[in-house]
Amino acid sequence: MTHPHTLHARRAAGALTNTRRHLADAVNREHAERHAEARTIAAAAAIQAWRPMIGPAGGGGYGYGDPASRAAVDHLEPEVRDGRLARLASSTTATLAWLADRLQLPAASDPLTALAAAIPQLRPATSRELALWLDEADQTIRERLALDHAGQLLPGLRCPRCARRQLRAHTTGPRPTWTITCPDCLCAGDTCPCRMPVRLVDVPHIWGHDHPLAAGLNAAGAVAGDAPTREDRSCATT
Repeated sequence: MTHPHTLHARRAAGALTNTRRHLADAVNREHAERHAEARTIAAAAAIQAWRPMIGPAGGGGYGYGDPASRAAVDHLEPEVRDGRLARLASSTTATLAWLADRLQLPAASDPLTALAAAIPQLRPATSRELALWLDEADQTIRERLALDHAGQLLPGLRCPRCARRQLRAHTTGPRPTWTITCPDCLCAGDTCPCRMPVRLVDVPHIWGHDHPLAAGLNAAGAVAGDAPTREDRSCATT
């Protein structure tokens, strides 16, 4: 019986893992664009600084069409400073490293991997705090990259508590980490009809991979036997 705070920490770690992949791709594109722009500026500066000498090109002077000048421009490698996305990626990694250090986790090449692996051993209260940190980092990246909300909409299922068809499946990691959430629905405690194994007041509803709600869930975030709707197809799988 997994505590809901533990489930939320797992969900948040999986979501952030996915958004950091998107961010890494965006950083690579940003760097390529900044590098091309820096080369253009440096080439323009080199050409502006160069003054042709009187005399035929290739005769020892540096007239128009001099191959050495063209080669110098072609091999320019100007310094490229980090852009906004690269700085966001660095600050996110620094925050994750700080969290791993606070939890006294062994050093790892990626602090988020270490954090995700440690979640099952954390106390529920610690998992709750960790989920808040991870969710904040995830949301910051999503807003910067204009990504949709995490998870896949499950229009064929109703929430046991609010009866709305707004459940979302989170299936980006291994099956034991899969969860289903109801984004805007909070548990009412012991009397709540949510069917969470552990019911806590004001905790957002979440169900693990072994809950009956997730019985037919597959890796695509769909329930077996449900035909995909138009809303389903248009929903991003981030």
